[in-house]
Amino acid sequence: MTNPYQSPHSDDCGGQSHQVHVAAHELARSAVRGPAIGLLVVSIISVAALVLTLPFDVLLLIVGIREGRVGAEEFDDVMAMVLRLSWWFAILAASAYCIYGAWQMKSLKNFAQARTAAVVAVIPCLGPCCLLGIPFGAWALAVLARPEVQCQFET
Repeated sequence: MTNPYQSPHSDDCGGQSHQVHVAAHELARSAVRGPAIGLLVVSIISVAALVLTLPFDVLLLIVGIREGRVGAEEFDDVMAMVLRLSWWFAILAASAYCIYGAWQMKSLKNFAQARTAAVVAVIPCLGPCCLLGIPFGAWALAVLARPEVQCQFET
C-alpha cells in the first residue's frame, strides 16, 4: 500500500532508511545552499535598486506629461519613459519571482519553482541585476540537475 502523502520524488530515492534519508537530505540542503543564497542576494539587490529608481522614473514621466508638449520629439520621450517603466515592472516581477524560487530551493520545498526561478535568472536583461543573475542561475541549474538533489525536494 502506498502513502498518498508521500513526496512524488521519494520513489526515486531508492527506499532509503530514515538515517540515510536524513543524511541525503542534509547533503542536498548543503548543495543548494550556495546557489540559493547567491540568487537571493542578487535578486534582493535588484529589487532594492529598482525600488530606488522608481520615484525618479515616475517623476520624469509626470514632468514630461505635465508640460503638455505635443511635438513628435517630446511624444517619443514620453513613449520611451512608458516603455522604460514597463520594462522596470517586468524586471521587478522577474526578480521577485527569483526571490521566491530561491527560497523554495534553499528550503527544498518546490523543485519546479526553484528550477523555473533559475531559468528566469539566466535570461539576459530580464533576470535579477541583468548579468549578475546569470552565473547564480546557471549554478542553480547545475545543482538542480543532480538526481540526488531532485529527490530531496518535497514536491
